[in-house]
Amino acid sequence: MLTTLKYCWFFKSFTMAASSEHPNSLKLIQKMRDASPSTNQLNYKDFIQHALYDPEFGYYTRNIDRVGRSDETDFYTSQSIGPMFGALVLAAVKNLIQAYTDKQTNLRDWAFVEIGYEKDSEWWKPDECPFQNHIRIGPGDAIDFKGPCIVFSNELFDAQPFHRVVHLGGQWVELGVNLISNELTETILPKLSPEVAAFRNQLPLEAEDGYTIDLPLATIPLAETITSLDWTGLFVAFDYGKPWSHLAHDFPKGTARAYYRHKQSPDLIAQPGVQDLTCHICWDWLKDILVEARFTETTVESQEAFFVKHAADHIQRVISSNPGRFDKNRQSLMQLIHPATMGQQFQVLSGFRSDWQERQPAPIKQPTKKAAPKGDLFNPI
Repeated sequence: MLTTLKYCWFFKSFTMAASSEHPNSLKLIQKMRDASPSTNQLNYKDFIQHALYDPEFGYYTRNIDRVGRSDETDFYTSQSIGPMFGALVLAAVKNLIQAYTDKQTNLRDWAFVEIGYEKDSEWWKPDECPFQNHIRIGPGDAIDFKGPCIVFSNELFDAQPFHRVVHLGGQWVELGVNLISNELTETILPKLSPEVAAFRNQLPLEAEDGYTIDLPLATIPLAETITSLDWTGLFVAFDYGKPWSHLAHDFPKGTARAYYRHKQSPDLIAQPGVQDLTCHICWDWLKDILVEARFTETTVESQEAFFVKHAADHIQRVISSNPGRFDKNRQSLMQLIHPATMGQQFQVLSGFRSDWQERQPAPIKQPTKKAAPKGDLFNPI
């Protein structure tokens, strides 16, 4: 039996920033209340869905500068480094396709599909695109493409809503957000949401009291949607994540974080719609989905290893140019592949599918780690 005393002890050090600091946050909180009139509570997945993807006030749907190095943005990604990232991706993609197809690669035969793009993802000028075409799919857009494709994403999966569970009193309970006042508070929900209940058998049988796991279950139907379409070719996803065994045992406070003006915070419920919310993804789940969808050569490796293995010629040209002098391209390269910077902080999941076959409905069975609801992850399920 969970007691209020234990709950208060567990959260006593949690400092809450006032949600009312931003006027749009107040409007968004009211919309959240309207979505849960009987309880004025939301599980974290639904709260984050509203906070990030509400059509009017969501963090990713508002017309603001989120990504980049300026003081007015909140975080930067590998793409923010500049053209060097695009050049490395292009070199790696070309080498991988050539290796998998065992023939000379003409990129004009392939479409480049970029899912979850941001404003700083200018790979090339429109009249210089090396591919047959460049398909951009952003929040709210239908995920629909076919034929020979390179399907690319950069921090797409860590931008999906997630659930939070905590081990208390010998059992796993789900955390949520209390919406009664404008000063939001974290709360224990009376029961597990359907997605978490379906996953319950995968949670560790034993854990220390207070151990928190952020469950990126929404990444599963998103990956299934992408891989179920009628396309062949290369899947490449840059992101940050861990194997399930690490998430379940090595991160007692969870991996969820908020980002605002390049500062990291554990306060996920402050100013909804104004700050980015993210957690580490589970690479095991996504890799399994690729294997089930007939992808071969599926590999998860560090960003450093991916580029060193598959873009070695381009790296060598950058390193050997302008010897003895400062070189901006060389500096950008080091930021992307050095293990002390982005080289080990980010990982890459890749795989190749040479033929496509429509997935058949799975037989009814006991819930597994892939048992999650279907839906468009850019919109509420």
